[in-house]
Order: sequence, then structure tokens, then C-alpha cells
Amino acid sequence: MTVQFGKRKQQMAETTVQSAAGTHEQADETEPVSPERLIYFSDAVVAIAITLLALELPVPAGNVHGNSGVLHFLREHLTEYVAFLVSFTAIAMHWMIHQRLFRYATGLAGGVIRWNLLWLLMIVITPFTTKLLTSEADAFQVQFIVYAANQVLTGLFFRLAFSDLKRSKLLRAHTPPEVVADTLAWVTAMIVTFAMSIPVALVTHWASLCWTLLPVTRISLRFIKRRAADAAV
Repeated sequence: MTVQFGKRKQQMAETTVQSAAGTHEQADETEPVSPERLIYFSDAVVAIAITLLALELPVPAGNVHGNSGVLHFLREHLTEYVAFLVSFTAIAMHWMIHQRLFRYATGLAGGVIRWNLLWLLMIVITPFTTKLLTSEADAFQVQFIVYAANQVLTGLFFRLAFSDLKRSKLLRAHTPPEVVADTLAWVTAMIVTFAMSIPVALVTHWASLCWTLLPVTRISLRFIKRRAADAAV
């Protein structure tokens, strides 16, 4: 009797431990993930993308001689250097926007992680779309549209990631609303600016000049939003 009672007691104890472990695992699966790992991972991917961007820059080879030869080479590849600066600026803006808002994250849900990974995918392929844009292929519309669409999707995926973050209530209680509104406005302006340049590319090779209108687009969107708010009142 004593032996059977002891075995029964041991079985009950093991069952209790297993139940507690199962409950703990379920809690771990439902709890939000710490944002630091994703933020650090995103920073590393952005750094790699910028490095790959720089590695694609053309440099004079052994057949280029003298100061005049190097200057001629640099003039010949001016388009690639300008494209590098444009892409570097775009990636830098995407990164600054990311770190400006994700610093207020208290956790990460599955949807946020998925959208953020898609955002990183767009960042990673930027060196490729930059190289495609400046390649000697005679397909300007395709080259330009692929690059512009790359930037549009980068901004769109970020907005979706942050929207999921807000919807999951994973922002700090005292997140400044004016910072969120201003930063998201810049994201929207980038999306609109690059999207508007796509139809322009169908009629002219100067469509990239549309990208210089980013500050104008930002001001215009602010004006439209203010007019809409006044009309609602």
C-alpha cells in the first residue's frame, strides 16, 4: 500500500510539472517578442545593403592612365555615382524613419515581424535595382519603374509594419503623437513621390527629377491634411 501510494504521488507530481511546463510554453508563445533583436538585426541588414551599394561603384582599371584619364573615367560613370548618392539617401531615410518610430516599441507581434522582414527585403535589393537602373540595357522604362517600385514598396511595408505595431498595442504609453504623425507623413511623401515618377517615366527620361520634389510633396500633403481637418470641423 505504501509503495503504491508513493508511486501515485510521484505520478501526480510529474503530471503537475508537465502541466506547468505546458502552460509556461503557451505563455511564451503568446507573449510579445522583445523588439531589440529585430531592431539590431534591421540595423545590420541596412549596414550591409549600404556596403553592397558602395561596392558596386565603378573604379578605374589598369587601362586608365594619368589624371586626365581618371577624370574622363569619372565623368563617364557620373550616372552611377549620382545613383549611388540617391540610393544611399533613400536607404538612410528609411533607416532613420525606422529607428525613430521603433524605439517606442515595447514588443513585436508576428505581423510586425513579417512586414519588417519584407521591408528589409526591399532594402537589400536596393543595390540590385540601383545597378539595374544605371545599366547599359536599352529599357529605360522597365529599369526606372523597377527602381521606383522598390522604393514605393519599402515605404509601404514600413507603414504596414508600424500599423500592425499600433494595432497590437505594442507602443509605449507616452509615445509622442506628433513624432509619429510627422514621421509617417515623411513615409507617405516618399511613397507618393516615387509612385508619381512611374507614369512620368513612360513619357520622358527625366522622370528622376520628380524625386527632388519630395519636400514639396511633404508640404502639399500637410496642406491637404490641414484643409481636410478644417473642413471636418
